[in-house]
Amino acid sequence: MSPAGRALHHQFEQVCRSELQRLRRKTAALSEQERAQVDALALEVAQRLAVHLDAALDGPGGAGITPLVMRLFAVTPPQVEECK
Repeated sequence: MSPAGRALHHQFEQVCRSELQRLRRKTAALSEQERAQVDALALEVAQRLAVHLDAALDGPGGAGITPLVMRLFAVTPPQVEECK
């Protein structure tokens, strides 16, 4: 995975975990096992999105859209450097 892809993966994971935490009251009726399954599924979806986006950035024309994607998902150059 490219540095940009790793930064996107990190950003998606942070957003996902934040949203899961925010929604704890709505999932209070779930057992711990069910909640763990929901968390795992949500994190897997976020990871797959980052992988597909990274593949698109590495593909033809990807270099031209990388700055836009990074801006869209609020990933800054220092975050990219930290993920190298």
